Amino acid sequence: MKKLTLLGLALAGALCAQDRLTLPFRDPNAPRKLNVDLFLGSVTVKGYEGRDAIIEYSGSDGFRGRRGAPEPPPAGMHRIGGGREPDISEDNNVITVKGGLWNLTGDLTIQVPVETSVTVKTMTGKSVTIDNISGEIEANNMNGEVNVTNASGSVVANSMNGKVVVSLNKVTPGKNMSFTTMNGTVDVTLPADTKATLKMRADNGDIYSDFDVTLGPRTAPEVKEEKTKSGRVRQRVVRAGTQQGTINGGGAEMQFTTFNGRILIHKK
Repeated sequence: MKKLTLLGLALAGALCAQDRLTLPFRDPNAPRKLNVDLFLGSVTVKGYEGRDAIIEYSGSDGFRGRRGAPEPPPAGMHRIGGGREPDISEDNNVITVKGGLWNLTGDLTIQVPVETSVTVKTMTGKSVTIDNISGEIEANNMNGEVNVTNASGSVVANSMNGKVVVSLNKVTPGKNMSFTTMNGTVDVTLPADTKATLKMRADNGDIYSDFDVTLGPRTAPEVKEEKTKSGRVRQRVVRAGTQQGTINGGGAEMQFTTFNGRILIHKK
């Protein structure tokens, strides 16, 4: 399969001039996928009633120094070009947008057809926002929040330091899903008729739902041995962990996990 790659001066010129690029999927009748891999910056993906991917890039004002702070523009001047641009390619109906440490220091907004599977990864971005997508969604933000709205399909959403908020209009039957963060609230809204088996864990927080949840057994507390600073071995009881339950008789597995925060499971 031929590969279409937009790199170098042609892409830099297009993005610097307009900060906007339209890239078609090769086969509009075949399954489509968008992959975004960003080191620094926020990502917004929106589904729309078109056939192409529309990529908009908001670059930072100036190069970043060793400590990551942008170099301010000279007095009385503003940025009109240059900077670091994303690498964008299309191959076999998969559009890939990459922005590493050295070639992108701004934010991305991408529009794709509603029926597109989307995978987004960013290391340090204020937010990952995905709206109006009916394909499979995977969203990972290491240091920032994840927001998924008006989704119809399956979602895997993960953050290390930030809240995870997901709202689904429809759920793909039989498809497992996961919503996790280390520090923050997990807030998920599901259709009222969702059939699911829930696995929930909030180590330092509470779990709430307005579904009629049939609770199952909870993981029993564990006794672990650990060494103190003086070298002594002591035993410590680790609190009970994962709480299990079902809604509407059970179904595909959904995992809800936070270490510092609470879990909210809403009925739409």
